[in-house]
Amino acid sequence: MDVLTAGRADEALELMELTDVDLVVTDLRMPGQDGLSFIATVTHKYPKTRCILMTAYGDTETRNRSLSNGAVSFIEKPFDLDKFLSEVNRHLTPSGGFTGRSLVGFSLLDILQLVSMSQQSVTMTIRSGESVGSMYIEDGVLIHAETDMGKSGAKAAYEIVTWSDGDIASSRGVATDCKRTINIQLMNFLMEAAKHQDEAKRLKPIEDLANLVKEMVGPDDITALTIIFAQTGAEICGESSDDSLPRSAISAGMANAYNALRTTTSESEYVSTTQELSAVFAECWAASVPLLEGRFLAVMCVAETDNVNSARDAFTSKRGDLVTILSEYETQFPQEGGLSGLEDADFEQMFNEGS
Repeated sequence: MDVLTAGRADEALELMELTDVDLVVTDLRMPGQDGLSFIATVTHKYPKTRCILMTAYGDTETRNRSLSNGAVSFIEKPFDLDKFLSEVNRHLTPSGGFTGRSLVGFSLLDILQLVSMSQQSVTMTIRSGESVGSMYIEDGVLIHAETDMGKSGAKAAYEIVTWSDGDIASSRGVATDCKRTINIQLMNFLMEAAKHQDEAKRLKPIEDLANLVKEMVGPDDITALTIIFAQTGAEICGESSDDSLPRSAISAGMANAYNALRTTTSESEYVSTTQELSAVFAECWAASVPLLEGRFLAVMCVAETDNVNSARDAFTSKRGDLVTILSEYETQFPQEGGLSGLEDADFEQMFNEGS
């Protein structure tokens, strides 16, 4: 085994340009670039190189940041030399199924199934976007899991398996001081985890829709917005930035307009959706826009007349995103029927002119 040394991060990077390096051990604090940013650089430039961070500042935040930047292990100083050498050897020794930092093309459940079949003891660090989680498996039994957002135990494990992509770093064995918060055979956990994945996938359009609606609503643009399923008038989700204009009032106002149109028996009794919305929201501008051929309605209110144009622009810029998410929602929660009685309402004109 050849050992190379460098006093600074830039010196280490120069050495790595000249020779292949399997494992980097770096301190947190050193001249120039600190250990966390150095690990991030190494992970980006040399994805097959593993990194261990040493530090005397063994707080949770530093540990999570080191793992999220690409470290495969975190060692607190002072440490026992034998344990340190054992940790280094553990990451230099081929470990059968998991020899690289990344396992491309496999889902997390696929990898966990392999671990279960071999009854291995494995520590896994999973990164997905900004999230970092760890799973600890001892002889094929899941004994602990945690995320950088503070979850631990079974809740953390079930959250981690819903992550759809990212990077997995794994190493043989589990630290002796690892706390046991779970005690379930990995295969049994995988069966439950598959259900959690399916449910997370089914509910994702609802979460995405709620996040988008929340993003669109603000005091200077759209004061309140609700998305309604047209066939029943039921609200899917909504948001309001004005306590005096609760989103439930928008849903109720739209329901009144819907019922008025459906119960109209003659042309002389015709009541428009514009009239109904104007009656309910006398002190603000309101409009309803059909989406996906009228199967869904977006009903919005603007408290200040001066904000109507900016609200229209804000809605228009996000309309395509709304349609995309509602298409996914419709796939997961299929409904039959369309406007069925609102066909005569000139929503586009109302949206352009206001009330």
